[in-house]
Amino acid sequence: MLSPFWIQRESLWIDEAGSAVKTLASTPAGVWQELLAEKNSNLHLPVYHYYLWACSKLFGHSEFVLRWCNVPWALLGFVFLVLGARRSGGGDPSQGTWLALFLVTSPFLFYYTNEVRPYAMQFGLAAVAFTGMMNILAGSRNSFWSWSMAWGTTLLAWTTVYGLAWWLINLCLWFWRPGRDAKEPQKTIISGFLLVGGTSAILFHAWVVNQGALASPVGQTGWASLAYAVCEWTGAAGFLPGRTDLRSGSAPALPGLILPSLTVILCLTLLFIGCAKTPKTASGALLPGAWMLPSFGIMVSGFLKNFRVLGRHFTPISASFFWLLSLGPSQQPKWHWHRMAGWMLLALWLGSVVRFATHPQHRKDDYRAATQYIANHREPGQGVWWAADAAGARFYSLGNAETMMSPSFSTLDSLPRPDWIALSKPDIYDGNGAIRDYLAKQPSKQVASFQSFVLYRVLK
Repeated sequence: MLSPFWIQRESLWIDEAGSAVKTLASTPAGVWQELLAEKNSNLHLPVYHYYLWACSKLFGHSEFVLRWCNVPWALLGFVFLVLGARRSGGGDPSQGTWLALFLVTSPFLFYYTNEVRPYAMQFGLAAVAFTGMMNILAGSRNSFWSWSMAWGTTLLAWTTVYGLAWWLINLCLWFWRPGRDAKEPQKTIISGFLLVGGTSAILFHAWVVNQGALASPVGQTGWASLAYAVCEWTGAAGFLPGRTDLRSGSAPALPGLILPSLTVILCLTLLFIGCAKTPKTASGALLPGAWMLPSFGIMVSGFLKNFRVLGRHFTPISASFFWLLSLGPSQQPKWHWHRMAGWMLLALWLGSVVRFATHPQHRKDDYRAATQYIANHREPGQGVWWAADAAGARFYSLGNAETMMSPSFSTLDSLPRPDWIALSKPDIYDGNGAIRDYLAKQPSKQVASFQSFVLYRVLK
């Protein structure tokens, strides 16, 4: 079972729709106008959105196709990490086997490869940048690894503003690494490429911030969100309630905590063992630790900038995370407890992936079903209040709808009386309670409910 390549066909959810709607543009200029008009965090991601747009023109706009666009990046990361790490001399041959097994069963990679968002691209580019630098630090003078590092590092900086941290790490290691050879092939050209590519990314992201394009302020970083990020990375999230349930305050009963707790403990134990077993070489001791450092900056920025940090924001550390994790059960006899713990973790990860793929709690917000229900049941001229993501309504072609996000009571009073009301995630789209108050005062009835959606018919 190759979990990163098990692609789902279910509806897009909020964040996915925000990216997918760019594929409806007829020209590259149209994509840029969409990004510029939104002025949100998507403006930091032009590389991904142009890639997605090009794929859609070749293969179509279905949810399945748009998610399949992530597979080349997941495969790129897999190949570089498994084959490249073996060549770097970072461990014995069994490390490569364990690394491959962890990559293809990872619930984290499964979940985010199934999102129409840039996380699989970030994983692939991070793997290229990490593995390239690992081989450079191991003494390789092959220009393939140098150029892999340079391209992966530069594109990562253009794919997420946080990528600038990993660009700075690789830049410093490139210029000040131990045993640097002044006669390395194409050293000057690669150095210039790194400097120009990263500097231009800095200027671009600074310009984007100046335009007011920031992360969504919905939600806040707290210890609960950070704990969930740990569960995502360790593969335990599939055993927990879905995100919608967790956001509404639902918590599993004590027996429901057994499998996720065991998964977290096993994963962190093997990760710490892997850290202790890193080879005492420049590539083994220096790079993995340096690659993990930006995670602390991301956590701090979540608290300071007042947005919710989740596991996906740490995606570039995946290269170091999986490399260190694979060291845990490697270099041991067949029946050693390290290896037994590794097999237990793999079994739990497979169970978590199956839960993600099949359990109703983990279904995404069902924008497709909500829009189709209204389209199939409303009569010509009937109006809709759409208290949900506007991009989702647009992607699924819901016309003649008044989109809104936490409207005030006075705003609703000024609008024409609706025939239909679609309400999704009241804490986000009805934070003032105005829509629920309106429904309580009007003759109406609930006619349908889907994942993260309740549909109402306002009666005459």
